[in-house]
Amino acid sequence: MSISYLGPLQRAVARARSTLFAPFRLETWLALGFAAFLSEWLSGGWGQAGGGRGFSGRHVGALHLHDLLPALVWGPLLAGLIVVGIVVGIVFLWLGSRGKFVFLDDVVRGRTAIVEPWNRYAHLGQSLFLWRLVFAIFAGLVMLGLLLATVGTALVGWLRYHEPLAMAPSMIGGLALVGFAGLLVGFVNLMLDDFVVPLMYRHELRVNDAWRRFLPLLRGNPGTFILYALFVLLLVIVIGAIVAVLGFATCCVGFLLLMTPYVGQVVLLPVHVAYRGLGPEFLAQFGPEFDALAGAPPQPAATPPVIPPPSTGPGASA
Repeated sequence: MSISYLGPLQRAVARARSTLFAPFRLETWLALGFAAFLSEWLSGGWGQAGGGRGFSGRHVGALHLHDLLPALVWGPLLAGLIVVGIVVGIVFLWLGSRGKFVFLDDVVRGRTAIVEPWNRYAHLGQSLFLWRLVFAIFAGLVMLGLLLATVGTALVGWLRYHEPLAMAPSMIGGLALVGFAGLLVGFVNLMLDDFVVPLMYRHELRVNDAWRRFLPLLRGNPGTFILYALFVLLLVIVIGAIVAVLGFATCCVGFLLLMTPYVGQVVLLPVHVAYRGLGPEFLAQFGPEFDALAGAPPQPAATPPVIPPPSTGPGASA
């Protein structure tokens, strides 16, 4: 089987061009931009900055109330911020999981519906959300464990030899493991978004059933999908470079637009639509059962409007 990488990209770009520019309609961009916002805007972050004074030796034996007050105030506040951040992240993850099917359905059908696919694919979005939540927790625990192991072994080397160089092997090996784990997590997420989600959409499958259908294909063609991941990485680099040039050319105004939720998705909508079609176009090369673009379920028939019969009473106008 001959697998192409440029062919699916060309077809995805052609699909985006016909959807967005043939003809150009502002309402299409605004509606599809909202679908892209639901699907892609999943990252939420918060930063923290703080300072404090360390305890010197004389504070160890006697702690005063004014030393404890900052901890009593900022400790619960920081814990509350962490809880809020986690809750917001989970909400974004749920919205994004539901939104992925809205955006995919709009790209496949070439339409701008929001409410109907949101309701129709609710069960698939819920299945995807639960899987992503469990995977995120598992991946986070693995990364945290690797980081703690790296720091722990480095400290053991320092305590044993009291030389900075004694920490180097542990730090290098541990960071290499963390980097490899990060690449593996990114690869799993790429396979999920680009191939498993289209299979869920194509066959109305729960996420675990879609993985069971996709994994034999991945095991039989590992090099093909690794090259696909590298191809996507190259596209990200190229598009990022183009966006950077345009952002600086507009005196950084473009960067402000791209950083604004929803507005950024509308500005980059051709990129979002083309990329959403890339994975399904690539997957369709492996056979009709993997063709999410041609196998979209039929749209529900529209209910004709009910027109009341004309009034024939004495008050009816002639």
